Amino acid sequence: MITIEDKIAIQELLARFAHYSDYGNWAELEKLYLPDVVTETAGMDMTYKGIGPQIEHAKESDRQTEGKNRHLYYNLYIEEQGGEIFANYYVTNVNAGATPMASKIVVSGRHRDKVVKTADGWKFAHRLVTFDQSFSLDF
Repeated sequence: MITIEDKIAIQELLARFAHYSDYGNWAELEKLYLPDVVTETAGMDMTYKGIGPQIEHAKESDRQTEGKNRHLYYNLYIEEQGGEIFANYYVTNVNAGATPMASKIVVSGRHRDKVVKTADGWKFAHRLVTFDQSFSLDF
Protein backbone atom coordinates (compact mmCIF):
# COMPACT_ATOMS: atom_id res chain seq x y z
CA MET A 1 0.00 0.00 0.00
CA ILE A 2 1.25 3.47 -0.86
CA THR A 3 1.73 5.77 2.11
CA ILE A 4 1.29 9.51 2.54
CA GLU A 5 5.09 9.74 2.79
CA ASP A 6 5.37 7.95 -0.58
CA LYS A 7 2.86 10.34 -2.14
CA ILE A 8 4.84 13.34 -0.90
CA ALA A 9 8.06 11.82 -2.23
CA ILE A 10 6.43 11.27 -5.65
CA GLN A 11 5.27 14.90 -5.70
CA GLU A 12 8.88 15.85 -4.95
CA LEU A 13 10.04 13.69 -7.87
CA LEU A 14 7.77 15.62 -10.25
CA ALA A 15 8.86 18.99 -8.86
CA ARG A 16 12.53 18.04 -9.11
CA PHE A 17 12.03 16.99 -12.72
CA ALA A 18 10.55 20.39 -13.57
CA HIS A 19 13.24 22.36 -11.76
CA TYR A 20 16.19 20.29 -13.00
CA SER A 21 14.91 20.16 -16.58
CA ASP A 22 13.87 23.81 -16.76
CA TYR A 23 17.07 25.17 -15.22
CA GLY A 24 19.58 22.83 -16.86
CA ASN A 25 20.70 20.71 -13.91
CA TRP A 26 21.39 17.68 -16.10
CA ALA A 27 23.40 15.68 -13.53
CA GLU A 28 20.53 15.79 -11.03
CA LEU A 29 17.93 15.16 -13.75
CA GLU A 30 19.69 11.91 -14.70
CA LYS A 31 19.22 10.60 -11.15
CA LEU A 32 15.41 10.74 -11.44
CA TYR A 33 15.15 7.92 -13.98
CA LEU A 34 15.51 4.16 -13.94
CA PRO A 35 18.16 3.09 -16.50
CA ASP A 36 15.53 1.58 -18.85
CA VAL A 37 13.04 4.46 -18.60
CA VAL A 38 10.76 5.04 -21.57
CA THR A 39 8.87 8.24 -22.39
CA GLU A 40 6.10 7.94 -24.98
CA THR A 41 3.75 10.48 -26.52
CA ALA A 42 0.25 9.25 -27.30
CA GLY A 43 -0.71 9.65 -30.94
CA MET A 44 2.73 10.94 -31.92
CA ASP A 45 5.90 9.30 -33.13
CA MET A 46 8.07 10.49 -30.24
CA THR A 47 9.59 7.91 -27.90
CA TYR A 48 12.69 8.27 -25.76
CA LYS A 49 14.26 5.07 -24.40
CA GLY A 50 16.92 5.17 -21.70
CA ILE A 51 18.33 8.02 -19.67
CA GLY A 52 20.55 9.47 -22.42
CA PRO A 53 17.72 10.31 -24.83
CA GLN A 54 15.68 11.84 -21.97
CA ILE A 55 18.54 14.21 -21.15
CA GLU A 56 19.26 15.02 -24.80
CA HIS A 57 15.60 15.95 -25.33
CA ALA A 58 15.69 18.21 -22.25
CA LYS A 59 18.93 19.85 -23.45
CA GLU A 60 17.50 20.49 -26.91
CA SER A 61 14.31 21.97 -25.42
CA ASP A 62 16.50 24.21 -23.28
CA ARG A 63 18.57 25.26 -26.30
CA GLN A 64 15.56 26.00 -28.50
CA THR A 65 13.85 28.08 -25.79
CA GLU A 66 17.05 29.86 -24.71
CA GLY A 67 16.65 28.47 -21.20
CA LYS A 68 13.02 29.63 -20.88
CA ASN A 69 11.24 26.25 -20.99
CA ARG A 70 8.96 25.74 -17.97
CA HIS A 71 6.92 22.68 -16.96
CA LEU A 72 3.91 23.45 -14.76
CA TYR A 73 2.24 20.42 -13.14
CA TYR A 74 -1.09 20.34 -11.33
CA ASN A 75 -4.24 18.31 -10.55
CA LEU A 76 -2.05 15.43 -9.42
CA TYR A 77 -3.43 12.18 -8.13
CA ILE A 78 -1.41 9.08 -7.35
CA GLU A 79 -2.89 5.61 -7.63
CA GLU A 80 -1.88 2.02 -7.19
CA GLN A 81 -3.03 -0.43 -9.87
CA GLY A 82 -2.05 -4.08 -9.83
CA GLY A 83 0.86 -3.41 -7.51
CA GLU A 84 2.24 -0.58 -9.67
CA ILE A 85 2.21 3.11 -8.78
CA PHE A 86 1.11 5.81 -11.22
CA ALA A 87 1.23 9.60 -10.97
CA ASN A 88 -1.49 11.25 -13.09
CA TYR A 89 -1.44 15.01 -13.63
CA TYR A 90 -1.92 17.89 -16.02
CA VAL A 91 0.99 19.70 -17.61
CA THR A 92 1.23 23.13 -19.14
CA ASN A 93 4.46 23.84 -20.96
CA VAL A 94 5.28 27.53 -21.01
CA ASN A 95 7.99 29.55 -22.71
CA ALA A 96 8.75 32.10 -20.00
CA GLY A 97 9.99 34.71 -22.48
CA ALA A 98 12.72 37.26 -21.89
CA THR A 99 10.55 40.19 -20.81
CA PRO A 100 7.39 40.70 -18.77
CA MET A 101 4.22 39.79 -20.69
CA ALA A 102 6.27 37.81 -23.25
CA SER A 103 5.54 34.37 -21.81
CA LYS A 104 3.23 32.05 -23.72
CA ILE A 105 1.68 28.64 -23.36
CA VAL A 106 3.35 26.25 -25.76
CA VAL A 107 1.34 23.06 -25.17
CA SER A 108 -0.91 21.49 -22.56
CA GLY A 109 -1.82 17.93 -21.80
CA ARG A 110 -1.53 15.22 -19.22
CA HIS A 111 1.04 12.79 -17.90
CA ARG A 112 0.68 9.28 -16.60
CA ASP A 113 3.97 8.24 -15.04
CA LYS A 114 4.76 4.81 -13.70
CA VAL A 115 7.10 5.38 -10.78
CA VAL A 116 9.14 2.84 -8.84
CA LYS A 117 10.54 3.06 -5.33
CA THR A 118 14.25 2.23 -5.20
CA ALA A 119 16.89 2.34 -2.48
CA ASP A 120 17.68 5.86 -3.79
CA GLY A 121 14.06 7.03 -3.73
CA TRP A 122 11.27 7.17 -6.30
CA LYS A 123 12.24 7.09 -9.99
CA PHE A 124 10.49 7.38 -13.33
CA ALA A 125 10.06 3.99 -15.03
CA HIS A 126 7.63 4.89 -17.82
CA ARG A 127 6.11 8.20 -18.85
CA LEU A 128 3.10 8.57 -21.12
CA VAL A 129 2.38 12.11 -22.30
CA THR A 130 -0.88 12.96 -24.04
CA PHE A 131 -0.90 16.46 -25.50
CA ASP A 132 -4.07 18.45 -26.14
CA GLN A 133 -2.61 19.79 -29.39
CA SER A 134 -1.18 18.06 -32.46
CA PHE A 135 2.34 18.99 -33.49
CA SER A 136 5.69 17.50 -34.46
CA LEU A 137 9.20 18.17 -33.25
CA ASP A 138 12.44 17.99 -35.19
CA PHE A 139 14.32 16.55 -32.18
